[in-house]
Amino acid sequence: MNILVTGAGGFVGRNLCAQLNNIKNGKARCYGDLKIDEVFEYDLDSTSEQLDVWCQKAGFVFNLAGVNRPKENDEFMKGNFGFAGTLLDTLKKHHNTCPVMLSSSAQASLTGRFGNSEYGRSKKAGED
Repeated sequence: MNILVTGAGGFVGRNLCAQLNNIKNGKARCYGDLKIDEVFEYDLDSTSEQLDVWCQKAGFVFNLAGVNRPKENDEFMKGNFGFAGTLLDTLKKHHNTCPVMLSSSAQASLTGRFGNSEYGRSKKAGED
């Protein structure tokens, strides 16, 4: 199986990729008969061409990409909602119906202290 990890340079993504590569290389054997052929690591320095190829080949996607400390508030919606749409549109373009694991935030609940958060609204939009 080929696995695409978006947000691969972040804390969770980096550690997930390390363990997926351990499985791929036979160093982690506690996952039954899981066989990983490739781990595609998408992050800020990746290209749209790479995303296109990897979306075509992926058998599973961990979407961990997101913006949480932008310079401008409008970057929240572009990075969280916008990228989720780009990812799903690219998978659809290749008729790839593989599972996509979505990472979000408690702030997407838009309740309590998160009720008026640009970050929360962008994460909720990405979920929807």
